[in-house]
Amino acid sequence: MKKTDKEINLTKKEKKIIKEQIYDEIKDDLTVEISKSILDEVKTSLNSDYKDELKSKITDEIKDDIKTNIRKEEHKLSRGKDLKIFRLYIYIFLLLALFGFVVYKLYITNHLNVIVPDNIKIPSIKVEEETTTKAATSEDLVKKYSYLMDNINITDSTLLTGQNKMKDTNIEERLKLAYNNLKKDQISIEGSIYIISSDDLKDAYNKLFSLNDYKETNFSVNSLDYKYSSKTNSYIAISNSKEENSEYILEIENIFEDETYVYIETITALKKNDYIYNINNLDSSIVKYKSGTKLSKYKSNLSMNRIVFEKESNTLYAILKI
Repeated sequence: MKKTDKEINLTKKEKKIIKEQIYDEIKDDLTVEISKSILDEVKTSLNSDYKDELKSKITDEIKDDIKTNIRKEEHKLSRGKDLKIFRLYIYIFLLLALFGFVVYKLYITNHLNVIVPDNIKIPSIKVEEETTTKAATSEDLVKKYSYLMDNINITDSTLLTGQNKMKDTNIEERLKLAYNNLKKDQISIEGSIYIISSDDLKDAYNKLFSLNDYKETNFSVNSLDYKYSSKTNSYIAISNSKEENSEYILEIENIFEDETYVYIETITALKKNDYIYNINNLDSSIVKYKSGTKLSKYKSNLSMNRIVFEKESNTLYAILKI
Protein backbone atom coordinates (compact mmCIF):
# COMPACT_ATOMS: atom_id res chain seq x y z
CA MET A 1 0.00 0.00 0.00
CA LYS A 2 1.26 3.40 -0.96
CA LYS A 3 1.58 6.05 1.59
CA THR A 4 -0.01 9.41 0.64
CA ASP A 5 1.08 11.32 3.77
CA LYS A 6 4.42 11.15 5.23
CA GLU A 7 4.38 10.67 8.99
CA ILE A 8 6.16 13.49 10.73
CA ASN A 9 8.04 12.71 13.87
CA LEU A 10 9.23 15.88 15.77
CA THR A 11 11.80 15.97 18.41
CA LYS A 12 11.20 17.72 21.73
CA LYS A 13 13.47 20.55 20.71
CA GLU A 14 11.58 21.11 17.49
CA LYS A 15 8.25 21.11 19.38
CA LYS A 16 9.56 23.72 21.79
CA ILE A 17 10.68 25.99 18.97
CA ILE A 18 7.27 25.75 17.30
CA LYS A 19 5.48 26.62 20.60
CA GLU A 20 7.64 29.64 21.06
CA GLN A 21 6.88 30.85 17.55
CA ILE A 22 3.14 30.46 18.15
CA TYR A 23 3.40 32.29 21.50
CA ASP A 24 5.24 35.16 19.88
CA GLU A 25 2.52 35.52 17.28
CA ILE A 26 -0.39 35.78 19.74
CA LYS A 27 1.44 37.44 22.66
CA ASP A 28 0.93 41.02 21.57
CA ASP A 29 -2.80 40.58 20.98
CA LEU A 30 -3.31 38.90 24.35
CA THR A 31 -1.26 41.53 26.15
CA VAL A 32 -3.32 44.36 24.71
CA GLU A 33 -6.59 42.67 25.54
CA ILE A 34 -5.58 41.74 29.08
CA SER A 35 -4.13 45.20 29.74
CA LYS A 36 -7.33 46.84 28.59
CA SER A 37 -9.41 44.65 30.82
CA ILE A 38 -7.20 45.40 33.86
CA LEU A 39 -7.25 49.15 33.15
CA ASP A 40 -11.04 49.16 32.99
CA GLU A 41 -11.29 47.42 36.32
CA VAL A 42 -8.76 49.76 37.94
CA LYS A 43 -10.52 52.80 36.53
CA THR A 44 -13.86 51.62 37.88
CA SER A 45 -12.35 50.95 41.30
CA LEU A 46 -10.55 54.30 41.39
CA ASN A 47 -13.69 56.20 40.43
CA SER A 48 -15.56 54.56 43.30
CA ASP A 49 -12.78 55.17 45.87
CA TYR A 50 -12.33 58.76 44.69
CA LYS A 51 -16.01 59.48 45.07
CA ASP A 52 -16.05 58.05 48.60
CA GLU A 53 -12.91 59.95 49.56
CA LEU A 54 -14.20 63.19 48.10
CA LYS A 55 -17.50 62.76 49.89
CA SER A 56 -15.73 62.11 53.19
CA LYS A 57 -13.41 65.10 52.74
CA ILE A 58 -16.27 67.46 51.94
CA THR A 59 -18.25 66.18 54.92
CA ASP A 60 -15.27 66.77 57.27
CA GLU A 61 -14.75 70.30 55.95
CA ILE A 62 -18.42 71.10 56.47
CA LYS A 63 -18.22 69.75 60.03
CA ASP A 64 -15.11 71.85 60.78
CA ASP A 65 -16.81 74.98 59.43
CA ILE A 66 -19.86 74.32 61.59
CA LYS A 67 -17.69 73.78 64.71
CA THR A 68 -15.72 76.96 64.02
CA ASN A 69 -18.90 79.00 63.68
CA ILE A 70 -20.34 77.52 66.87
CA ARG A 71 -17.16 78.37 68.80
CA LYS A 72 -17.25 81.93 67.51
CA GLU A 73 -20.81 82.35 68.71
CA GLU A 74 -20.03 80.75 72.07
CA HIS A 75 -17.07 83.11 72.50
CA LYS A 76 -19.26 86.12 71.80
CA LEU A 77 -21.84 84.95 74.34
CA SER A 78 -19.31 84.02 77.05
CA ARG A 79 -17.01 87.03 76.73
CA GLY A 80 -19.41 89.25 78.65
CA LYS A 81 -19.88 86.55 81.28
CA ASP A 82 -16.11 86.04 81.65
CA LEU A 83 -15.64 89.75 82.25
CA LYS A 84 -18.20 89.68 85.05
CA ILE A 85 -16.50 86.65 86.63
CA PHE A 86 -13.09 88.35 86.40
CA ARG A 87 -14.47 91.44 88.14
CA LEU A 88 -15.92 89.23 90.87
CA TYR A 89 -12.51 87.60 91.43
CA ILE A 90 -10.92 91.07 91.75
CA TYR A 91 -13.51 92.11 94.37
CA ILE A 92 -12.99 88.87 96.35
CA PHE A 93 -9.20 89.30 96.27
CA LEU A 94 -9.45 92.89 97.53
CA LEU A 95 -11.76 91.84 100.36
CA LEU A 96 -9.41 89.01 101.40
CA ALA A 97 -6.42 91.36 101.30
CA LEU A 98 -8.27 93.90 103.49
CA PHE A 99 -9.31 91.18 105.92
CA GLY A 100 -5.74 89.86 106.12
CA PHE A 101 -4.39 93.36 106.83
CA VAL A 102 -6.91 93.93 109.64
CA VAL A 103 -6.10 90.55 111.23
CA TYR A 104 -2.36 91.29 110.97
CA LYS A 105 -2.74 94.68 112.70
CA LEU A 106 -4.83 93.12 115.46
CA TYR A 107 -2.29 90.33 115.89
CA ILE A 108 0.82 92.48 116.25
CA THR A 109 -0.93 94.77 118.72
CA ASN A 110 -2.19 91.84 120.83
CA HIS A 111 -5.87 92.75 120.21
CA LEU A 112 -6.76 89.64 118.26
CA ASN A 113 -9.14 87.35 120.12
CA VAL A 114 -8.75 83.93 118.56
CA ILE A 115 -11.77 81.64 118.59
CA VAL A 116 -10.76 78.36 120.23
CA PRO A 117 -12.63 75.08 120.92
CA ASP A 118 -14.69 74.96 124.11
CA ASN A 119 -12.38 72.35 125.65
CA ILE A 120 -9.36 74.71 125.56
CA LYS A 121 -9.29 77.06 128.51
CA ILE A 122 -7.75 80.50 128.18
CA PRO A 123 -5.78 81.32 131.35
CA SER A 124 -7.09 84.33 133.20
CA ILE A 125 -6.76 86.15 136.49
CA LYS A 126 -9.41 85.61 139.16
CA VAL A 127 -12.23 87.98 140.01
CA GLU A 128 -9.97 90.07 142.23
CA GLU A 129 -8.54 91.85 139.18
CA GLU A 130 -11.89 92.26 137.44
CA THR A 131 -13.42 94.02 140.42
CA THR A 132 -10.59 96.56 140.59
CA THR A 133 -11.66 100.16 140.44
CA LYS A 134 -9.36 101.71 137.86
CA ALA A 135 -8.15 105.16 138.70
CA ALA A 136 -6.74 107.74 136.34
CA THR A 137 -2.98 107.89 135.97
CA SER A 138 -1.47 110.42 138.34
CA GLU A 139 2.02 111.66 139.07
CA ASP A 140 1.60 110.55 142.66
CA LEU A 141 1.00 106.92 141.73
CA VAL A 142 3.91 106.94 139.28
CA LYS A 143 6.24 108.38 141.92
CA LYS A 144 4.95 105.95 144.50
CA TYR A 145 5.13 102.67 142.56
CA SER A 146 7.29 103.05 139.46
CA TYR A 147 10.33 101.75 141.38
CA LEU A 148 8.71 98.29 141.37
CA MET A 149 9.57 98.01 137.69
CA ASP A 150 13.25 98.33 138.51
CA ASN A 151 13.13 94.70 139.63
CA ILE A 152 11.55 93.46 136.39
CA ASN A 153 14.05 92.49 133.72
CA ILE A 154 12.45 90.08 131.29
CA THR A 155 14.44 88.00 128.80
CA ASP A 156 11.75 85.46 127.87
CA SER A 157 9.05 86.63 125.45
CA THR A 158 6.63 83.91 126.60
CA LEU A 159 6.15 85.84 129.84
CA LEU A 160 4.88 88.80 127.81
CA THR A 161 2.49 86.98 125.48
CA GLY A 162 0.18 85.19 127.90
CA GLN A 163 -1.68 85.38 131.20
CA ASN A 164 1.05 84.41 133.67
CA LYS A 165 0.47 84.28 137.39
CA MET A 166 3.85 83.64 138.97
CA LYS A 167 2.69 80.74 141.15
CA ASP A 168 1.49 78.95 138.01
CA THR A 169 4.73 79.38 136.03
CA ASN A 170 7.50 76.83 136.33
CA ILE A 171 10.42 77.60 138.60
CA GLU A 172 12.87 77.83 135.68
CA GLU A 173 11.02 80.93 134.41
CA ARG A 174 11.01 82.48 137.87
CA LEU A 175 14.73 81.80 138.26
CA LYS A 176 15.34 83.74 135.03
CA LEU A 177 13.60 86.78 136.51
CA ALA A 178 15.52 86.40 139.77
CA TYR A 179 18.83 86.05 137.89
CA ASN A 180 18.19 89.34 136.08
CA ASN A 181 18.02 91.06 139.49
CA LEU A 182 21.49 89.95 140.56
CA LYS A 183 24.11 92.65 140.87
CA LYS A 184 27.05 92.57 138.48
CA ASP A 185 29.53 91.66 141.24
CA GLN A 186 27.37 88.63 142.09
CA ILE A 187 28.13 87.06 138.70
CA SER A 188 31.70 85.80 138.44
CA ILE A 189 33.05 85.64 134.89
CA GLU A 190 36.32 83.89 134.11
CA GLY A 191 36.82 83.74 130.37
CA SER A 192 33.77 81.90 129.06
CA ILE A 193 32.84 80.46 132.49
CA TYR A 194 30.01 82.10 134.49
CA ILE A 195 29.50 81.31 138.19
CA ILE A 196 26.79 82.50 140.61
CA SER A 197 26.20 81.58 144.22
CA SER A 198 23.02 79.66 144.98
CA ASP A 199 22.59 81.78 148.12
CA ASP A 200 22.67 85.01 146.08
CA LEU A 201 20.13 83.64 143.60
CA LYS A 202 17.88 82.46 146.44
CA ASP A 203 17.99 85.90 148.05
CA ALA A 204 17.06 87.60 144.75
CA TYR A 205 14.30 85.03 144.23
CA ASN A 206 12.69 85.61 147.63
CA LYS A 207 12.83 89.38 147.22
CA LEU A 208 11.03 89.16 143.88
CA PHE A 209 8.45 86.49 144.81
CA SER A 210 6.54 85.76 148.00
CA LEU A 211 6.19 82.06 147.22
CA ASN A 212 8.84 80.61 149.56
CA ASP A 213 9.40 77.70 147.19
CA TYR A 214 12.97 78.25 146.00
CA LYS A 215 14.89 75.12 145.03
CA GLU A 216 18.10 74.49 143.16
CA THR A 217 17.07 73.92 139.53
CA ASN A 218 19.00 74.12 136.27
CA PHE A 219 17.86 76.99 134.03
CA SER A 220 18.82 78.87 130.87
CA VAL A 221 19.03 82.63 130.44
CA ASN A 222 20.81 85.03 128.07
CA SER A 223 22.24 82.13 126.02
CA LEU A 224 23.71 80.59 129.19
CA ASP A 225 22.77 77.13 130.47
CA TYR A 226 23.28 77.17 134.23
CA LYS A 227 23.84 73.84 135.98
CA TYR A 228 23.67 73.53 139.76
CA SER A 229 26.67 72.03 141.57
CA SER A 230 25.94 70.69 145.06
CA LYS A 231 29.69 70.48 145.83
CA THR A 232 30.16 74.23 145.52
CA ASN A 233 26.52 75.25 146.12
CA SER A 234 26.67 77.36 143.00
CA TYR A 235 25.50 77.52 139.41
CA ILE A 236 28.01 77.21 136.58
CA ALA A 237 27.54 77.98 132.87
CA ILE A 238 29.82 78.05 129.86
CA SER A 239 29.17 80.64 127.17
CA ASN A 240 29.33 79.08 123.70
CA SER A 241 27.83 81.90 121.70
CA LYS A 242 27.87 85.67 121.57
CA GLU A 243 24.93 87.28 123.31
CA GLU A 244 22.52 89.15 121.07
CA ASN A 245 22.35 92.90 121.49
CA SER A 246 18.68 92.87 122.48
CA GLU A 247 16.45 93.66 125.45
CA TYR A 248 12.76 94.02 126.25
CA ILE A 249 11.61 97.54 127.07
CA LEU A 250 8.57 98.15 129.29
CA GLU A 251 7.46 101.79 129.34
CA ILE A 252 4.92 102.73 132.00
CA GLU A 253 1.63 103.88 130.49
CA ASN A 254 -0.67 103.77 133.49
CA ILE A 255 -0.71 102.84 137.21
CA PHE A 256 -3.68 102.05 139.42
CA GLU A 257 -4.28 100.11 142.63
CA ASP A 258 -6.78 98.46 144.90
CA GLU A 259 -6.53 97.20 148.47
CA THR A 260 -4.44 94.16 147.52
CA TYR A 261 -2.57 94.87 144.27
CA VAL A 262 -0.71 97.50 142.29
CA TYR A 263 -1.30 97.35 138.53
CA ILE A 264 1.31 98.84 136.24
CA GLU A 265 0.34 98.92 132.58
CA THR A 266 3.23 99.10 130.15
CA ILE A 267 3.82 99.59 126.44
CA THR A 268 6.08 96.68 125.48
CA ALA A 269 8.74 96.45 122.76
CA LEU A 270 11.94 94.62 121.87
CA LYS A 271 15.07 96.66 121.23
CA LYS A 272 17.33 94.67 118.93
CA ASN A 273 20.43 95.96 117.13
CA ASP A 274 19.32 99.55 117.84
CA TYR A 275 15.83 99.09 116.34
CA ILE A 276 12.42 98.82 117.97
CA TYR A 277 10.27 95.74 117.18
CA ASN A 278 6.83 94.55 118.16
CA ILE A 279 7.43 91.39 120.21
CA ASN A 280 4.93 89.52 118.01
CA ASN A 281 6.61 90.51 114.76
CA LEU A 282 10.39 90.37 114.55
CA ASP A 283 10.49 90.42 110.75
CA SER A 284 10.21 94.18 110.37
CA SER A 285 11.30 96.97 112.69
CA ILE A 286 9.12 99.94 113.65
CA VAL A 287 11.68 102.67 114.20
CA LYS A 288 15.40 103.13 114.91
CA TYR A 289 15.99 103.45 118.63
CA LYS A 290 17.59 106.60 119.94
CA SER A 291 18.27 107.69 123.48
CA GLY A 292 15.04 109.10 124.88
CA THR A 293 12.76 107.40 122.34
CA LYS A 294 9.22 107.25 123.75
CA LEU A 295 7.29 104.06 123.02
CA SER A 296 4.00 105.91 123.54
CA LYS A 297 4.56 107.60 120.19
CA TYR A 298 4.33 104.18 118.51
CA LYS A 299 1.72 102.68 120.83
CA SER A 300 -0.65 101.65 118.03
CA ASN A 301 2.05 99.38 116.58
CA LEU A 302 3.16 97.82 119.86
CA SER A 303 1.68 95.47 122.45
CA MET A 304 0.82 96.12 126.08
CA ASN A 305 1.22 94.28 129.38
CA ARG A 306 -0.08 94.62 132.90
CA ILE A 307 2.44 93.89 135.66
CA VAL A 308 0.72 93.03 138.95
CA PHE A 309 2.42 93.38 142.36
CA GLU A 310 1.21 92.43 145.82
CA LYS A 311 1.09 95.61 147.88
CA GLU A 312 1.91 94.07 151.25
CA SER A 313 5.21 92.53 150.13
CA ASN A 314 5.89 94.51 146.92
CA THR A 315 6.53 91.18 145.20
CA LEU A 316 5.61 90.18 141.67
CA TYR A 317 2.22 88.47 141.38
CA ALA A 318 1.49 88.27 137.62
CA ILE A 319 2.52 89.39 134.14
CA LEU A 320 -0.52 89.74 131.88
CA LYS A 321 -1.03 90.48 128.22
CA ILE A 322 -3.66 93.15 127.55
